[in-house]
Amino acid sequence: MYDHLVGEVIEKLGSRAVLRVVDTGYELKVSLSTASQLKVGARATLYTILHVVDGMPSMLGFATRSERELARKLLGTSGVGPSIALSILSHYSAAEAVEAIATSDAAALKRVKGVGQKTAERLCLELRDSIRKLEITPSVGNKASQPAALDEDATLALQTLGYSEKEAREKLAKVREKRPELLAAPTEDLVKAVLQM
Repeated sequence: MYDHLVGEVIEKLGSRAVLRVVDTGYELKVSLSTASQLKVGARATLYTILHVVDGMPSMLGFATRSERELARKLLGTSGVGPSIALSILSHYSAAEAVEAIATSDAAALKRVKGVGQKTAERLCLELRDSIRKLEITPSVGNKASQPAALDEDATLALQTLGYSEKEAREKLAKVREKRPELLAAPTEDLVKAVLQM
């Protein structure tokens, strides 16, 4: 229904973004890699998927067409919904996810919160042959923000990925304690560090 939206980013919290197009604000769920490329107040283009489950629509947004195509492949797999697809694209770059699936690396996919053994094996089995045909473009690096805002963004992103607020904050505190070099790291790096604990 919608191929893409072009407008001003008016809000960005974790893996949620609001894009104002003309006089309408569209709420989109995004991966952390896409979120890292969005800047509040700047214009952006997001390639979209309108996903409807039990009559409840949600809009997914992606920085590149290739990331969207990978998400479509993931969503076409039984047992994979938007939260798992976005978790995979938040934990790994699109190229890394393609490599894991193409080489049947179920163990790598299981590192993503919400992906169990059966889902990981199903992704590898169903997508292994077709996944390499996708043209994956590298994503642009992200920019650092203020630590307090980063903590809030990282907490919200982890909640979107299935953690409770308390669990997210505890895990972020542990990451900062063990890896002080991440004090002013981008949200995406903080979340990835938590996911790799």
